[in-house]
Amino acid sequence: MPNTGRDASATEVRVAVGVVRDNAGRVLIARRPPHKHQGDLWEFPGGKIEAGESCEIALERELLEELGIQVVRSVPLIGIPFSYADKKVFLDVREVVAFTGEPIGKEGQPVQWVPVVELGQYAFPAANAPIIKALLLPDFICVTGGFADQFDLVSRIKGAASRGAGMLVFRPASKHADEIENLLPIMREACRREGVPWLVHSSIDSRLWSAADGVHLSAAHLDACVRRPVGEDVWFGVSCHNPKEIELARSLGADYIFLSPVNHTDSHPGAAVLGWGGFEKFAAGQGVPAYALGGLDAGDLFEARWAGARGVAGISAFWK
Repeated sequence: MPNTGRDASATEVRVAVGVVRDNAGRVLIARRPPHKHQGDLWEFPGGKIEAGESCEIALERELLEELGIQVVRSVPLIGIPFSYADKKVFLDVREVVAFTGEPIGKEGQPVQWVPVVELGQYAFPAANAPIIKALLLPDFICVTGGFADQFDLVSRIKGAASRGAGMLVFRPASKHADEIENLLPIMREACRREGVPWLVHSSIDSRLWSAADGVHLSAAHLDACVRRPVGEDVWFGVSCHNPKEIELARSLGADYIFLSPVNHTDSHPGAAVLGWGGFEKFAAGQGVPAYALGGLDAGDLFEARWAGARGVAGISAFWK
């Protein structure tokens, strides 16, 4: 179980939160009683972690008491620190990947199965926003590498999607705006056919950013950025390598971050690596979904999730 790296203060309430899915991939939400904090809003089920209790055990207890289900297995999803006007909370969120029983509102609370893409239609407490972002994000993100021509570009996009990439970051080697502009419609159409969103890398001229579904900011461009460079209606990612960059990304409202390098890579043979221990230390409790990057492939997803990652990002693992 990942170490959140946090020593909760006496005023911070630690809460175990469960993301429960049915066989159709829908997520279970419940409505808070009107007399409670954030009353009448919808939430992901869970409850307060008692002194000396792990998040995993607390979640099992709470979901049995609230919903009548027995959690068989859960994995970390995200840790979220949040300050309301009247209290501080830390949401330790786990995805329930196996359970027994049929969930019902045992305390009289309305419960509902909702497709992930429809979660935005429900009113949640503000602290829950990063959970919804994490659920909308895929397990794997592909960063594009080289390609021979337009036909090869389309073929590699199709191949990346077939290998599980649910999002692409377009980072072409060319720096010529005219050449890149000609490729954007091809990129857009190919990703549309595969049903995956795509972002442009910040090395691309900012005048072209609106062509994509979002922007991924490099660490080199991070210090010069003073506000979120795109609207809330499109994806915004940031590459990070240390806690300072993670904090900057959070302050800009990043929807996700890349945290690297986890392992040694051929492209940066002399770079210092984080390892899973370093990744876990930096990513834990940051309140933003983090992707492990650097010498990884799809087979590393399980270890990445246990280290607190939302998923795995890569070039060579998907761009073939």
